[in-house]
Amino acid sequence: MSSHRLAATDWIEFEEEHHQVTGLDGALVRLRSENGRRQTIMLTVLLTDPSFRALVEPPPVAAEEIGCGLDPAGILVGLDDEVKEAALELEGHLLEAMTGYTSGDELSAAPGEPRPHYDPARPQNARVQAKAEELGVSERWLWKLWSQRAEHGLWGLVDKRKARIRNPLRNLDARVIQAIRDQADAERADSSATIGNRFYRRTQNRLDAEYGPGTVPLPKRDTFRRAVAHLLDISPAAPAYQRASAANQPDRPFGNVIATRPGEVVMLDTTPLDVLAFDPGTVTTIRVELTVAIDVATRSLLAWRLTPEGTKAIDIGLLLADVMTPETIRPAWDDALRYQILRLPYERMLTVDERLAGAAARPVIYPETLLYDHGKPYKPDVVKRACTRWKIDLQDARKLKPTDKPHVERLFLTIRQQFSEHVAGYKGFNVAHRGRNADDQARWTIDELTEFFAEYVIAVYQRRHHRGLTLHGFPDLRVSPNEAYAMALGSAGYVDCPREANIYFELLPIAPRVIHPYGVELNYLTYNADILYRYRKAKAPYPDGLWPIRYDPRNLLHAYFLDPSDDTWHVLRWTHALGEHQPFTDITLREAKRLITLRGSTPEDQEEVANALAELQNRTDAPETWSRTDRKRHTRDQHRGTAQHRDMQRGQAPVDNHPPLTVVPTPSQEEQESGDWSEIDLSKVTAAEVWDPDAL
Repeated sequence: MSSHRLAATDWIEFEEEHHQVTGLDGALVRLRSENGRRQTIMLTVLLTDPSFRALVEPPPVAAEEIGCGLDPAGILVGLDDEVKEAALELEGHLLEAMTGYTSGDELSAAPGEPRPHYDPARPQNARVQAKAEELGVSERWLWKLWSQRAEHGLWGLVDKRKARIRNPLRNLDARVIQAIRDQADAERADSSATIGNRFYRRTQNRLDAEYGPGTVPLPKRDTFRRAVAHLLDISPAAPAYQRASAANQPDRPFGNVIATRPGEVVMLDTTPLDVLAFDPGTVTTIRVELTVAIDVATRSLLAWRLTPEGTKAIDIGLLLADVMTPETIRPAWDDALRYQILRLPYERMLTVDERLAGAAARPVIYPETLLYDHGKPYKPDVVKRACTRWKIDLQDARKLKPTDKPHVERLFLTIRQQFSEHVAGYKGFNVAHRGRNADDQARWTIDELTEFFAEYVIAVYQRRHHRGLTLHGFPDLRVSPNEAYAMALGSAGYVDCPREANIYFELLPIAPRVIHPYGVELNYLTYNADILYRYRKAKAPYPDGLWPIRYDPRNLLHAYFLDPSDDTWHVLRWTHALGEHQPFTDITLREAKRLITLRGSTPEDQEEVANALAELQNRTDAPETWSRTDRKRHTRDQHRGTAQHRDMQRGQAPVDNHPPLTVVPTPSQEEQESGDWSEIDLSKVTAAEVWDPDAL
């Protein structure tokens, strides 16, 4: 008598089926068949069974090919109808043998049931024997099928030869699979390429460098393409922006940013607007950027700014002020867009904030937490200082992870579909979607686009029902952002927003400086005003002993100084400013200094700086000499200078004792009186001579 030694993971043959030993418990053996069926049997019964045979090697067909480990019901759904019908027919035979009815229920008996050989009054063994004779199989096989059905349901009766899960990568070397994945990760930021050429060559180079030349050859190109299609979620030949977007997805389940009251979480972000702006001064188009703030709880678009490409930190800081400032209703807008249409206790709110009397129907919210990304405009101290000033918490998203702020990313798609696509000059969101005549169709300036966008927000976005906006306790109720805000105030209450008159100056960047007899120096430019003579050579009452000078990078003609004696802001003017100088930005100043350096001079020479600025700005008088850079600079400076003046006018005007810059002398009192047209007697005016060509 031969002896057998069984251990866990050994393979055996039992009852005409392969089994793997999954465990031993005294005299009991736990088995798992190739089909995934589990059973426990006594060791003595197993060893004495005539069908038992120990296997030296595992069976040739892997368990994963049969579908082990997968959901049997899921596999069953995807099978061909012919295979499923065969399993259902076999199930009917088994039920008839065991119960006498093909449905297994006397109440659902088919016509003519039960048949004489399968009468429930007969013994079960007799019915099983009759069914075995009818089908031409053994009784043992029928009992085995019945056991499989009891354990796995209909899946236990499926012909596994027709339900095997084929692995298309079975014959592919594991090192090749890993090399394909590694090479795809390395090319996430590269330009798109064909799979059978560059990607194939680089993958082979990677294998040669890691394992030696020719050690791991790649399969044929067609096989390689099929393997790449199975392994990668996005092909290396897909557009570059799609691969970059897929690479930014987090390697973990997506979470939800939950906010239950207005202002609990406000998201900020900047994106290129899909519309080209038109500049009539330079007769060219400009790329525009859109910066928005959205309230997560109500999905309200709280504030927005359209700027030339290259948003600055000062724009982000002032956007926070816009969030807490009512949007002024335009004279041409309908009365249905006024703030009182929000169905709030309007009269009572007017006693708290009188600005709401002329406001449009857009929520005014005091933010609690700001969520923003790692963009360059969000890094400077301006944004952090503004949030500290108003006790607003900051929470930055992870770098290159747009899924951390999905609400604002989805908002950009909504803006594209509802606004940008319908505006002349729409250019699409990338080159592949750009029309041939997008530049020729642009006709609206940045200021006009800003007005159009404001009307879109108030008249459309805030009043449109939002599919993704649901209120807690009302999952089936679809509301608009304005309606969500009105309902949220009933539970959260209204928080009054700060209304400092000089908020604009408090948000400007600070430059600690010493007040010299000739003024203060910023960026090699000297600024001065009468107020500074009170404090020249005086040590500032600040910890560092320096005076904080505020400046706006959008207009470096001026700086601003706070008089500590009466808390009054004063305008400091660049001492070398000329009448022909227009407001200029810090970018234009750097260009002027670059020109000075090329000429061999130093940027400290303010006369040279003034001349270089005048030269840059005077090019606008000669359009035929304009370069693309000149057009861009002129448009940027013009728009940002206007925006700076508009932002400053929102609060209390600073003290400006400087005479206006002009190249034309101011007329005297006598000249003004003599130029009064109301005192001229037109009857005494002598007509000018008319040239008559016939008189020659």
